[in-house]
Amino acid sequence: MSQVRLSIPVGMLVENLLTSGEPIETIIDRLQRRDLAPLLSKIKEPTMDLEERLQTAEEAAEDWAEALRSGYEFKFLHINGLKRVLDFRFDRKSDRDYSQEELTLRHIQLSAQEIEMLRMLIGRQWDVVEEENNEAGAALSTDTLTLVGIKLKYQ
Repeated sequence: MSQVRLSIPVGMLVENLLTSGEPIETIIDRLQRRDLAPLLSKIKEPTMDLEERLQTAEEAAEDWAEALRSGYEFKFLHINGLKRVLDFRFDRKSDRDYSQEELTLRHIQLSAQEIEMLRMLIGRQWDVVEEENNEAGAALSTDTLTLVGIKLKYQ
């Protein structure tokens, strides 16, 4: 089976739900039963309209359950969506954990596993590239984290 591809609204639903810390099958069960209240207090963005995004997924025939189980990639992702993914998935925030220069994000510290996950999520449209360990990143570098930048593939 090929990789599940999700639109931005459904992908952000998945990312937000994953911040709950609940087991994936518990999340899927609650969504299928539309029992969303127990998740709201645990997710990063409780104001997100989960019901509306589930409806969007159904209308677009996007398999959010399979995406939760097996992973997915975004069909399309604009720069602000990319920044939200970095926040939801890796708790990295603009100006605190990285800088933005037009359509490029710089000086993001991620583990090898996080880089692999990010490439899976955004690789259709964005390149995740290792950056030189310059003065901006030298003091931040560690043995387990790599300094990366993210740039739009087609400019």
